[in-house]
Amino acid sequence: MKPTIFKSASLTSMLNTIGIRREDTERIGEQRSAIAPAQTRRIVEAGGQVLVQPAINPATHERKRAFGDHEYVDAGAHVREDLTEADIIFGLKEVEPPLLLPEKVYFFFSHTHKGQEKNRPLLEAMIAAKVTLVDYELVADTGGNRLLTTFTYFAGYAGIVDTLWTLGRRLEAEGIDSVFQNIEQAISRPDLAEVRNTLKEVGKLVDRFGTPAAIPPVVICVLGRGKTSAGVQELLDLLPVTEISIKDLDEVVSSGSRARIYKLVLEVDEMYRIRSQHSDQVSTFDALSQHERIEFYLKNPNYFESNLDNVLPHVTVLVNCIVWSSRYPRTVSSDLMAKVWDAGTPLKVIGDITCDPNGSIEFSRETWIDDPVFTYDPRADQHRMGVHRDGVTVMAVTNLPCEFSRDASIRFGQELERFLPQLLSARFDGSLEDAGLAPELGNATILWKGQLTMRYEYMREFLK
Repeated sequence: MKPTIFKSASLTSMLNTIGIRREDTERIGEQRSAIAPAQTRRIVEAGGQVLVQPAINPATHERKRAFGDHEYVDAGAHVREDLTEADIIFGLKEVEPPLLLPEKVYFFFSHTHKGQEKNRPLLEAMIAAKVTLVDYELVADTGGNRLLTTFTYFAGYAGIVDTLWTLGRRLEAEGIDSVFQNIEQAISRPDLAEVRNTLKEVGKLVDRFGTPAAIPPVVICVLGRGKTSAGVQELLDLLPVTEISIKDLDEVVSSGSRARIYKLVLEVDEMYRIRSQHSDQVSTFDALSQHERIEFYLKNPNYFESNLDNVLPHVTVLVNCIVWSSRYPRTVSSDLMAKVWDAGTPLKVIGDITCDPNGSIEFSRETWIDDPVFTYDPRADQHRMGVHRDGVTVMAVTNLPCEFSRDASIRFGQELERFLPQLLSARFDGSLEDAGLAPELGNATILWKGQLTMRYEYMREFLK
């Protein structure tokens, strides 16, 4: 049964033609789609036309979409390479500037609104092509809460699977057999459902055989409690998990159960502490509620420093799920890692799900699905791709949701579906105010016919 939200679209005499682009070849492992066949069918049933680029890139013969062309054809779409007849083009990741079609309406994650330097040429190219750009990342409600968050959860799903897989490989490199060797990289499994079943089976093995006696009881520390962390914990909790606090670490490491995996989830006020030179703020900070502490930290980041020197000496795995910018203190600097390493730590693996090179984890660097890990030697301050014993092994795959391309695309399409009827009938030949877009989409419009909209006028400083 098709959703009633599409009924009004069929009453419009002139509907926009929807285009679904294939992701570019430089996006390694990218097979997601913003609009799945299910949404395509509803658009067609409402009287709209959908054009879809073939899943196979004709130049490289690489498959760039999890859905087969026949699935879109069965839904009523037309499969063709040329999308010039489309009024609105949906993609996911940044479009290579030479591939931009002039004067079209584009929806994708542009990664431009923070002044990201690597994408400034793309911003300039869109302006030159008189493109209208709506950025998924900026679609939010009146409270500023993002509405299209599927991929954030899926980054957590794939990230914890790949982190546990990395732990199994790391222990194996040290000659230590473990139940984690039964976990495969997320990309190797057909879907999220099978991954869940695998983790449940591994949980039974933990109950039966325990974690390795050659290392302390396994403690997995998760940084942050946002949506990515929620995805991580959703899968991690399929194992026999006991949640602990920082004060429990000493006892767990010395006498914890081998039949349990210990989960430590840290919020801002536990990841960071007030610097000694700002000790006059401690009593004020301690008196605040949890929410107020976060707000205090966000307003006064210079007051704080990392508290992970009290955590890393006890944990086996660190999972980074926090967003970071240079205004804020690092959670793990290279110096901190070196000091902890010299003092001795059970830390084997870091899962940098946020994947912020030279960011919150200073020594992190971007990796890809086909070459997902490197080992960082804190003493030598050196990186080596792959799993090695002389350092901490880091998984920092930049496009983790791609490992569940089909599942993630289906759910993202469901999130996006609420906006599709009005987009079919929206008018892009006049002003933004007269287009008929919902406020959530209007506020996420960075460019209108190649001009920065009022909300994003500040981005002019990012242009040459």
